[in-house]
Amino acid sequence: MNEFYRIPALVLLSMLLVVFALLYLRARTIRNMLWLVGWGMVVLNLALEIAHVHQPGIGLAVENSGLVLGALMFLGSMSPLRLKHWPRILYVYAFAVPLLLYTALVSLQPAEKGPLHVAAIILAVITVYSAVLWSIRDHLIPIWFTTLFSVAVGGVCLWLTYNGEYFFVMYLAKSGCNFITALLFIVAYRRFSPGVIFTSAGLLLWTSPVVLDFILPGYSPPMILVARATNLIKVMTAIGMVLIVLEEELAQNQAAKERDHRARVEMERYSEIDLSLLSGVHTDAAYQHACEVIAEASRFSQVVLYLKNVEDEYHIAAHAGMQPDLVAAWEALGKRMRSEHMKTFSQNTNIAVEMGNPMLVDLRPLFLPNDPLEQLQYDHTHALPLVTRGGQIDGAFFLSGLKRPEDSLQADDLLPLQLLAARLTAIREHDALMQRVARSERLAGLGQLAAGVAHELNNPLTVVLGYSQLMEDALESHPSREMVTQIRNAAQRMRQVLESTLRFWRPSSAGHEPVSIAEILRDLQRLQRPEFDRRQAKLILHMPDDLRPIQGNRSQLQQMFLQLLQHSLAKLEEDKKSGERTIRMDVTQQAEGIKILVSDNGPGFANPGQAFDPYFHTRWTKNSPDTDLSICYAIVRGHGGEISAHNLEPYGGALMIELPYSQKRSSFVDGN
Repeated sequence: MNEFYRIPALVLLSMLLVVFALLYLRARTIRNMLWLVGWGMVVLNLALEIAHVHQPGIGLAVENSGLVLGALMFLGSMSPLRLKHWPRILYVYAFAVPLLLYTALVSLQPAEKGPLHVAAIILAVITVYSAVLWSIRDHLIPIWFTTLFSVAVGGVCLWLTYNGEYFFVMYLAKSGCNFITALLFIVAYRRFSPGVIFTSAGLLLWTSPVVLDFILPGYSPPMILVARATNLIKVMTAIGMVLIVLEEELAQNQAAKERDHRARVEMERYSEIDLSLLSGVHTDAAYQHACEVIAEASRFSQVVLYLKNVEDEYHIAAHAGMQPDLVAAWEALGKRMRSEHMKTFSQNTNIAVEMGNPMLVDLRPLFLPNDPLEQLQYDHTHALPLVTRGGQIDGAFFLSGLKRPEDSLQADDLLPLQLLAARLTAIREHDALMQRVARSERLAGLGQLAAGVAHELNNPLTVVLGYSQLMEDALESHPSREMVTQIRNAAQRMRQVLESTLRFWRPSSAGHEPVSIAEILRDLQRLQRPEFDRRQAKLILHMPDDLRPIQGNRSQLQQMFLQLLQHSLAKLEEDKKSGERTIRMDVTQQAEGIKILVSDNGPGFANPGQAFDPYFHTRWTKNSPDTDLSICYAIVRGHGGEISAHNLEPYGGALMIELPYSQKRSSFVDGN
């Protein structure tokens, strides 16, 4: 029979094969690779059919292998399941190997009754077994249908193999693969687009010759017409697959435009958040507004913001879209969460990092027995950490309640949140830095003023002290001697105040040497125990055993820590509430220095930002005597460190002292 009528179809398919190659180079997916290989096999089969290769041998084996392999690649592209024990091997490969060996065996030499026939039967059994294993895995098509179909077609193929109808077995296997592939296209895409219609209809029509072969004679005019129409069906199917790729790209572009629009709108909403309030007294309102906007504008309907306090605990700063019981459960979880938990989230095997910083985290390792979050079936959430420039985790947004869960999260969905988190972290860092600078400048100005005043008042006070002493001696038995004594005592107190002011402005320049903070704190704990017992208070000291020494002045550091303890004791004495009075000193060792947290369960600070101003009342009661922390501030800055005051939640106060290992004299102490 003259096969040249197939040449136009061969040319069209070859051109489409180039298109599939370009599509694969553009998107190297498994599907595009299998389509490229499959249509390459179809083109090879058609070229050999035109060459009229019908004699048993290598040419016929290649022709029939192309016929079968093309159908297998199309089936594998729509069902890319992998073997359980060999996860890198697709089922289509395990199914193709015995079928291709069967095709090559019966094409090289007709397998008559004998060893070759037995080998063909064995290969057919292995092929059917692989098909059944494949069909019982989860598919888009119901398992009962794929299993029955595989068993039915496989049984027919085994019967035909036993009877020596080898070539019909190949055509039946190819048609069965095309039929299942057509159903997978219909079920997977679920749309009536040109690409899906052309592809599914073409694959179904591609199976028709096998069905008609049972009904019509082999060389009847209808069968010849069907055979010639099959080539057009192949072209239609290939065009349909190309259209599917183009339709998907159009859909992806449209979805990308929509995501880009949503991201722009979301970023505009975030830009309207007035985070400058973080630098004032309305920080809670700023955090709450940010969470509410996130819940409205982002892909997440539930938001909770954790911030780390000075005790390395996380507390809820704001939340949105959550019921009270869920908020209470989050609050309880925050009390158990520490920085190391945040850091180990990304190392957990149950964590799936999705896009940049946001992570899908498993909260179950932090659960207690009968944990409220576990009872609420709330064990996974997205986390967006607030990472400072120094790499510290200052807090985190926890996001849940995904809107449109059928759409997977994309980078466009998360980028606005990342920018908002980075902006929030930068503003918090900038605000903390500006507070330090403002405090240093304010205290430097106070120090310069105090030094000038002390210098101007020192000489008059010397005169007052001298003459009052002379008058006191001269009026030994006079009734006015008591008033002169009061004048001298008041002048001496003024002299002490001036000396204290001068020490604040320019602390002692005694040399620094290696000092063990551990020894100083243990000595203070031992020496102050009677005083604490007398005042019915408790002192708790936590510090590592291998605490490194720092460069400093031992007497100054002893004076500072004693002053801090006396300050905390005074606050506890002032507090009228019942309960255990506790002062904690928690020491942690870091790469560049030591951190000491002195905390108590007293009333806290009236204004933590002014706690170190000279002669500022640090306690709530206005009539209580001053507990001056300015000397502590001067000593810490003289050692190149930092000290800050904080109020704890729900009550309590804390002082954080940071002392470096090496001496770094501050500009405040140097008077620059």
